[in-house]
Order: sequence, then C-alpha cells, then structure tokens
Amino acid sequence: MASNKNSKLTGSPYAQEDGNEVSESRKRQSKKDEAIRRKIEKDLSKKKRNNAKSTRFKKGTPGSVLALKPSESIICRTTSTVYEAAQLMSTKRENCLLVVNDAGELMGIFTAKDLAFRIVGSGLNANSVTIDQIMTPNPMCANSNTPASEALNLMVHKKFRHLPVLDDSNQIVGILDITKCYSQQMERLERMYLSSKKLYEALDNVHSQIGYTEQSSHIAEYFEHLKDKISGPRLETMLDNSTAPIYATIKTSVYDATVLMKDNNTTAVLVKDTNDEVAGIFTSKDVVLRVIASGLDPKNCSIVRVMTPQPDVANYSVSIQEALRKMFNGHYLNLPVTNDEGEIVGIVDVLKLTYAVLNQIKQLEHSESDNTKNETRATSQGEGPAWNKFWTSLDNEETDSVHSDSFQGSKLHDLNTPDLQTFSTELAPFDSVSHITTPLKSDASFKVSSSDFVFKFKSPGISGRMNRVTFNPEEGIGSLRNLIDAKLHWKDKEALSLNESEGETYAISFVDDEGDVVSITSDVDLIDCVKIYENLKRNKVEIYIHNPNEPAIIPQEKREITKDPRKKNLGIPQEFILPGALTVLATSILIGITLNRK
Repeated sequence: MASNKNSKLTGSPYAQEDGNEVSESRKRQSKKDEAIRRKIEKDLSKKKRNNAKSTRFKKGTPGSVLALKPSESIICRTTSTVYEAAQLMSTKRENCLLVVNDAGELMGIFTAKDLAFRIVGSGLNANSVTIDQIMTPNPMCANSNTPASEALNLMVHKKFRHLPVLDDSNQIVGILDITKCYSQQMERLERMYLSSKKLYEALDNVHSQIGYTEQSSHIAEYFEHLKDKISGPRLETMLDNSTAPIYATIKTSVYDATVLMKDNNTTAVLVKDTNDEVAGIFTSKDVVLRVIASGLDPKNCSIVRVMTPQPDVANYSVSIQEALRKMFNGHYLNLPVTNDEGEIVGIVDVLKLTYAVLNQIKQLEHSESDNTKNETRATSQGEGPAWNKFWTSLDNEETDSVHSDSFQGSKLHDLNTPDLQTFSTELAPFDSVSHITTPLKSDASFKVSSSDFVFKFKSPGISGRMNRVTFNPEEGIGSLRNLIDAKLHWKDKEALSLNESEGETYAISFVDDEGDVVSITSDVDLIDCVKIYENLKRNKVEIYIHNPNEPAIIPQEKREITKDPRKKNLGIPQEFILPGALTVLATSILIGITLNRK
C-alpha cells in the first residue's frame, strides 16, 4: 500500500515552479474544485436552512485577545450531519467549525482533521453520523478581554491551532487561529525591520561622509539581532521521525490513505505513480472538499482522482520563516522538504513550523531575562516582555501608513537609546504602543469616516460588466470579500484561475495617491485605502480583482488620475524625503556631540 523510501517528484524536483504542464494540471484541478463548490452552494440554497451562521466581532482594547482580530467563526448545530458540516466548511473555505446547541451555547469544535481521522479513517458514514458524536466537546476558550499573550501562550503550550473567543456573556465573538495570528504579526515585524534598516543605513551614510567613526554599536547589534530572529533556523532542524514522508500509490483508496494518515498522525501523504515517483499530495483538506462534501465513497475512490498534482517543495536549507511565507502565499498547510539531491526527506506542516518560531521567541525571552539582573518576574510561562512585545507592540500599526518607509506620527528626534529599550518593556492588556513610545501627532489625521463607502470593480470574466458594493470599511476586509463573492459570476472565477483546492483566493488592489498599485490584504490596508481617497475628496474607490500570483492589469491613465496634485507640485520624490530628514537628524546629533565635547 505504501512505501517509506525517499523519492523525487516526477521529473525535476522543482518542475512545479516553472512547468507549463504542471500549471495546467493545477488549473484543471482548481476548476474542478470550483465546480464542486458551486454545486454545494446550490444544494445548500435549496435547503434554505439557517442552522449555520458566522459571527462578527468588534475592535478590542490594545493588548487584548479581541485586538488580535479573531477570524469570523463558522457555526453549526449539534444535529447537523458530518456531510452537512463538510459542505459548510467547503463553501466557507474554512477547516474549523464551532458547534452550538439550540440556545446558541458553545458545545464543541470540529476540524478537517477530525473528519479525516474520526469519520473516514474509522470507516464511519458521514451521512448518518451527527456532528455532536465526533466533535471535541467543551473546548477551552478565551475571553475577549483576556491578555493576548496569555491566550496565545496557552495555544502554544497545548498545541492548539484554534481557540474560540467568547464575550462576558459567553457568546461567541470569533476564533483565534495561531497560524493566522503569527502570519499577521510577522508581516508587521518584517516591515518594521525594513524601516529600521533604512534608518540605520541613512545614519551610517551620514557618519561616514563627515568622518564620524564612533558608531553606536548597540543600534547595529539590535538590527542584526532582529534580522536573525526574522530569518530563524532552517527546515533541516525540523526533520525527525515524525516528519518522515508517508507514501501511497495512485491506486490507493481514500479510505486506506486516510488510515495511513491516522496511524502516522499526519495530515498528508505523498502519492507515487507507476514509475515509483511522487506525482501528487493528498491531505485532510482534500478529504473534506473533494471526497465527503462531493458525496464520494472513500472506500471506492482512488486518491489519484482527488489529490493535488505536483506539490510545491522546499530545500532543507531554506529558513523556517521562508517556508512559512511560501505556505502562507500558496495557501497550503503541508510542504514536502527535499535534500540537495532533490529527494524528499520529510513533510512539515504549517502548525509545526509556527510552533517552532513562537518557541524561539519564548527562548529569546528566557535568554534576555537571564541577562537582566533585576528581572524578578518568572518567564517560564512565556509571558515576558519579548513575548508580549511580539504580539502587542504593533497593535496600533493601523494608525500609520502601510508603507514600510513611513514615519508619519512619530518624532524622529526622539529615537535614542531609551526608545530602543522599549522593545523589552512590559505591556499590560490595556497598554498601546503610543503609551510607551513617542506620542502620535493628532488623532484627527488618522480617523476614517464611519459612514458607508463605495467600492467599484470590473468583472474579471464578463467584458463591460461593472460591479458596485457599498459598506462601512470599519467592518473589515472579510465583510468586503463577502460582498464581492456575492457579485462574482462563475465566469469571473474561471477567469481568475484560482487554485481553490489549496484555499487560494483572489487578490484585491487599488491605485493610491502616488499612482502606485497597492494590495489590500488586511483591515489596516482597507482603512488606509479609504483614508487616501477621502483625502482626495472622493467618496468611492475603484478596486481590481485579480489572481494573487499575477499583477493587477491597470491602464496607465487610471494611475494618473488618482495622483494627488499636491504631491506633484512638491517636486521632491517621496523616496528622498526620509533620507533627507534622517540626514538633518544625524547632522543635528553630531553637532550636539561636538559642542558637548568642546
């Protein structure tokens, strides 16, 4: 049935990255997945049942669980069958459901892994088993006002991926996904590093030009330390017996493949063709969408019908952070790892890699506390300054521009040693970054209208068709996507060529006031977009829907008409403003040092 011998992918081990044949096979699979979802949506609409819904949450206090912006939770009743739950998970593109009783009280949690292991892997019938029979009952939860670091530390310690969030009335307000939380914070940390690097390089350049050699070594060390923490260890450090690849053949049934997953406690198996080469990958996500939700019999369906052909791989010399970025961008949960000879030597999952990086941050906390003589607070629970800072120091990033080189709202002349030391300052649940660092200029400049805003976009698949949606941007990008989804025709989805089997969704972009194309990937980006157009005295914005792996096609004239005429008359490119300001800053510092010496 299966072999554990190391294998290579069919053809070159990296063929999937640039092969037209592989690209076409994935497009075909993506179209099949989209057809499955359309059929399921029609079936669900005919039933007209309201036993499932999603939740919304409000903005929370900085430093709290709610400030982490939990995902909208998908809810179903205890009386729903596993088949119905699989259909709901597929249409919502989620791999986790919260189960409630008739009173709306949380009773349990159900995941794609549960479906694969407890239903298919146990030989049960998804049409006859109700969700309350195989869910995980009475899951641990977090209160919406709980300190963020406390909830996330619990998830890392217990190895939870999902943690339901309840309000003071025990009503569901959302669900935390540790991988999504990490992805959002790491993107912010990377942007912070780029900004910091530009600052240091500008200061270093000024120092070298005027012959000042006494560079502040602690600044350089801090930036390099930050860079090292972003890069992290390499994939080879994650390989052990638990990551050894599990193989099946193209003739293996879905049932047998799922039993393999269950027996080896993994959510993915590699599929070998008749030449004993790896031709695809089959995961628990595929079990949900392509098998159970599609109504197929796991015992009579071979995995060659439902696998993902030619999976992406990563060399074991790649850093964990690079691998996570690859997985986040590709929207998949499992990644085969190859050695220098192109042989597959393991499979890592996004959850294990996320735990590895977060544990590294906790180790950083231990090492820093060991070097601090006056440290009196215990750090064994991972709740120290470094841990808190990673999750909460950037809560107020939405008050700044999304551009990595923007310093709007901070005072450059206050950047000194004490400010650098704020990265090891304790944060309480009700603290925000503005309370411990330089003050923001004016709240008024960062506010966005609370009224509805108009978003227009052209149909990707129907020529001449323009769509229009109106909503309050404070509701977040999730609400915007829901409105866009309702407007998209099946021809639009085909034109976008999305690999929906791996959870890939369309990208949203707009043209800013400098004529640049900017992606909207978060609530922060959405608010920034609206602020830009409000400053331009416009009450609507044209957005562009496109494949995330391809640039948005925007005519040049569209870029020109959005440019702010006030910026055109300045005659100074934006990229020269920051270095100029830093030059003045550095010169002022050196003049002060010289005068003090005299």
